[in-house]
Amino acid sequence: MEIQKILALISQGENSSIEFKSGNVRPESVAKEMAAFSNSFGGTLLIGVEDDGIISGINMEKIDQWLANIARNNVIPAISPDISIENIESKKVAVVEIPKGMNKPYQTIDGKYYIRISSTNRTATKEELSRLFQQAGIVHFDLSPVEGTEGKDLDLLKVNDYWSTCYDINFISLEKHEQQKILINSDIIVPFEGENVTSVGGLLLFGKQPQRRLPQSSIKTAIFKGEDITDDIIDKKEIIGVLPEIIDNTASLINIFLPRASIVKKLKREEQILIPVRVIREALVNAVSHRDYSIINRHTTVYIFSNRIEITSPGKIANTLTLEKIKVGNSAIRNHFLVKYLDNMRYIDGLGRGIPMIIKEMGERAIFEEIGELFRVTFLFCKA
Repeated sequence: MEIQKILALISQGENSSIEFKSGNVRPESVAKEMAAFSNSFGGTLLIGVEDDGIISGINMEKIDQWLANIARNNVIPAISPDISIENIESKKVAVVEIPKGMNKPYQTIDGKYYIRISSTNRTATKEELSRLFQQAGIVHFDLSPVEGTEGKDLDLLKVNDYWSTCYDINFISLEKHEQQKILINSDIIVPFEGENVTSVGGLLLFGKQPQRRLPQSSIKTAIFKGEDITDDIIDKKEIIGVLPEIIDNTASLINIFLPRASIVKKLKREEQILIPVRVIREALVNAVSHRDYSIINRHTTVYIFSNRIEITSPGKIANTLTLEKIKVGNSAIRNHFLVKYLDNMRYIDGLGRGIPMIIKEMGERAIFEEIGELFRVTFLFCKA
């Protein structure tokens, strides 16, 4: 890394992506920083710099090997940071660039999981650790039990529609013990503390008023008069129901407020929608099927501005994916239950073609972003 860039980092002070350590730092402290950055968004560790930004330097010989050994032996799974030793103000400073981890969650050798929050590290909470395991594909929240639910929380008519349409089984006419067997074997109902309760996915797809138990599962929409979130709101609405209803009703609402372009065809003036319907539906299906439902204080949102639509869903891209990878059809499924059932319901084709299709239709007018714990797709009405 260039000296001027390092000095610029030091001048910023410690933050969510920069950490200073003195030259006599202990191995366990370095491992803690490496694990925290890997579990979060990556960052730069500067060794030989005090907390106040004063460059104190390093006296240790072969510190690059020492750091590489810590990354390999004191962090599980091992990481491979970019390590360089620079001379600044006649003093040695180790620059350790740690990328966002692709094999989360990472732990230190003593079994602790750390995450980076602002300029500090802390042990991951139960909920945060659960999300790290979800990103790794080790656990799937959509198969988790919803405590306090029972059979009456399911809409058996919706269950019947699914089984009769997809498998030609008249569910509603079966004996209760046969219905129960199907619900258990299909993971719509799961065991919890000696009882059978609905799974998160079962409630989201077949529940009566699922938002009573999972309020984060609705979509909040707002239509703004201008191009900024501080502009006046023309209309706002919360879309509730099971996921197929949410997808259909949100798509219909967007269609009402989408601006049209006036074009001339064969001497006749026609109105043409600025964003194809299938693009909107694909983005909505992705938003509800791939969001992280364990983030209970965040809703999927759809904001329509005068120049764009923003569809934002909670949950970072899964471990093995990057923004560039998803653009060519690579996928890593967070909610296997939801994806399987929505595939059977013909909302998903399971081939990873959704985002490539969006890019083909929209070109540069489709923008994909990862913003902290959120994933956002923006559709511009016109080229920027």
